Amino acid sequence: MFSNLRAHSWRISYSSNENNPITEFYIPALESATQYDRKSGFFNSAILSKVARGLGAMLQNEGRMRLILGCQFSPEDLQAIQQGYQLREALITRLDADLTPPETFVQLKHFEILSWLIQNNYLDIKIAIPLKSNGLPEESQYQLDYNHIFHEKVGIFTDINGDQLAFSGSNNESLSGWEKNVESFHVYCSWEGERDLERVQEELFRFEQLWNNIAPNVRVFDIPEAVQKKLLRYAPATKPTWTRQTEFDSRPLEKEIKEKLKSDLYILNQVEEVVSEQLPNLDSLPPNSLEDFTPLLNLYQHPGCLDLCLKSIPIKPWPHQIKILRRIAQNFPHSFLIADEVGLGKTIETGLILRYLLVAQKAKRILILAPASVQPQWQEELREKFNLYFWSYSQGEFIFPNKQKSQNCAENPWNQHNLILASSHLVRRSERMNELLAAEPWDLIVLDEAHHARRSSPQNRKETPNRLLQLMQQLKKKTRALMLLSATPMQIDTIEVFDLLQLLGLPGHWSYSDNFCNYFANLTEKPDRHILDFWQQMSTDYFKRGGSPCSRLEKYLEKSDRLMSYRLRDIWQTGQKILNPKQYIEEKSFINISRQYLTVNTPLKDLMFRHTRDTLRQYYRRGILDRDIATRIVRDNAITLESQREVPLYRAVSDYVRHFYKLAQKENRKALGFLMTLYRKRLTSSFYAIRESLQRRLEGISITPDDLGDLDDADDAILEGLETYFEPVDPQEIQYLENLLRQFENTGEDSKLSHFISVLRQELIERESAIVFTQYTDTMDYLRNALQQLYGTQVACYSPTSSNGTKMYAKAVSLAHKGFQTML
Repeated sequence: MFSNLRAHSWRISYSSNENNPITEFYIPALESATQYDRKSGFFNSAILSKVARGLGAMLQNEGRMRLILGCQFSPEDLQAIQQGYQLREALITRLDADLTPPETFVQLKHFEILSWLIQNNYLDIKIAIPLKSNGLPEESQYQLDYNHIFHEKVGIFTDINGDQLAFSGSNNESLSGWEKNVESFHVYCSWEGERDLERVQEELFRFEQLWNNIAPNVRVFDIPEAVQKKLLRYAPATKPTWTRQTEFDSRPLEKEIKEKLKSDLYILNQVEEVVSEQLPNLDSLPPNSLEDFTPLLNLYQHPGCLDLCLKSIPIKPWPHQIKILRRIAQNFPHSFLIADEVGLGKTIETGLILRYLLVAQKAKRILILAPASVQPQWQEELREKFNLYFWSYSQGEFIFPNKQKSQNCAENPWNQHNLILASSHLVRRSERMNELLAAEPWDLIVLDEAHHARRSSPQNRKETPNRLLQLMQQLKKKTRALMLLSATPMQIDTIEVFDLLQLLGLPGHWSYSDNFCNYFANLTEKPDRHILDFWQQMSTDYFKRGGSPCSRLEKYLEKSDRLMSYRLRDIWQTGQKILNPKQYIEEKSFINISRQYLTVNTPLKDLMFRHTRDTLRQYYRRGILDRDIATRIVRDNAITLESQREVPLYRAVSDYVRHFYKLAQKENRKALGFLMTLYRKRLTSSFYAIRESLQRRLEGISITPDDLGDLDDADDAILEGLETYFEPVDPQEIQYLENLLRQFENTGEDSKLSHFISVLRQELIERESAIVFTQYTDTMDYLRNALQQLYGTQVACYSPTSSNGTKMYAKAVSLAHKGFQTML
């Protein structure tokens, strides 16, 4: 529980020969703090341990700490720098040498706490190096005199109310040790007079100058990744425990423990050398060399396996992605729905999870079902970001990321490989569905854009599952776990969320659709006796079947209204009989907090993850993220078409689409009707896009890879129709098309293009670059050709369905050091 800094009576100074600074100052201050900024001496194991004294008190608060340390360069280091050796490289070498294993139990505990805080984004460390006028680092002994930043040790505590407490004292450092003399420091409280407030603000200003690398004659570095990884080898698999007695356990570490720490470091170093999941053929190696691979082969048994998986990828996941990874890793093979908002990295989360499950040998056979429009991106991202090589199954062929094709030599193609990526459109076909259901069981099936598995008419709540939902209802029996991905699990009705969660395994009363939907609908209504009984029936059923109350809400209630907390527990958790329902109904405070309690404590909490952009903004406000996420500013621009040329053309194309759409409805040709719908969308994209589509239609090509995205929401009947839609174009339609295409020859200036270029020019006045998204590759090609005339090689272009776009992108990236203004 949080206390606050004002709740304590702080001395104006502390001295180790008169007081106990650990128990009287550090621990109470840390227990009260949500932020701890510390500037101390040179980076080494002893100083890190000293700085971490009492830091375990912040574990419960999950407060944030920023630490600035110096670097104790040796004369040899300085000579190497003077001869041209890079300062950063010298820094890495020196810090690595100074990070020696702990010697005592308290030092080991300090390292566990520090590494856990770093690993979970609660602690950041930076290294500050004072420079002389010639740009070389100051000699270490001069950094400790009264005129340099590391003479003083300074710390600033901030509590939940914004009050601040600063302490400052001499480090009494020497090059060979730290604080060998008496420790003493002064304390300043921001709420105790103007002079104290001014001193606190001055210390904070100096700290922020250093942290943001704007202090004069000082160069500040983030702690090098190699050194951070070395420190993280001490990170425990779970949150470390801490008591006040821990701080006084000065027993030396036993020899066996020291040897184990060295062994862990050896395993870490082995893992960092691995660049591929595929190990060499061990049978071909000399017998004595097999021992070199033992740590790597046994990695799946190592308690730090998950953390090592995170350290060996080329990306830095966001905190919410790491949280999901740890939850699923801990509970596998439980099934989950990841419903994070669009743009929050569900593909990244999936890659993290798959990498861990494969490395930890918790899963072997994995199937990913994704819309055909994003199937190439899935394969590319899994390979590039996670070194995972999935076979992409398309048009009866398995294709490896290197474009190698696999001959189908198995009786059932789904048994040919263990890691398969396939189109969720493909598996809806009858023959593919039967093959998949007859295949060997899977350890995990991932369904991207899972909301496409739904009922035909969700608003009617009738049992009309589409083919994909039918398939998933059968596949859940053929896999140990399911993982569903959807940013929009509910598009029309609550029944859609029910259908997805039912695939994962809703318990008891929650497994009935009427109960599930009525429960959430009733939470917004004014309750009566029957609704109270229904709420209690559903809530107690959840807890009886293993549900646990939300810990954050429980802590809040215990702190704000403990009596209310007990009442909620009695009624909604243990099922105490409601003897006087009218009294509860009329008590608004009880009903309001009950709604919150009943909304949070449901199976959704256990089966579904949901993060939004507000989640990331809160991380930024708490200092967990370095930068805030962009705020969307949406503007609708109405563009007036040229009346003599563009308006008649637009009408002519619309008439064509309308005519053949009605014809399709009359003759029940759903595929043709769907095609006309696609053409209407292409018309709104650009005249160029619809012209190219009509030309392809005239040549007998109806569907292109660009249209796969539109197929995501198509009904089963349309998909069936498109599979056999190779009939020749009707002669009447040919005449229509030829007439239309002739009208495109004299369109003149494109009003939409002119408006776009005008807006783009204005944007590039205010910023250095811009990204333009188009729905169709044809429109992208059109804009590329126009912008190349204005910006030349400053235009970069990419589309997974266009070889021209891909090549253009590669060319632009090669010029990236010059900077490019527009990315399509």
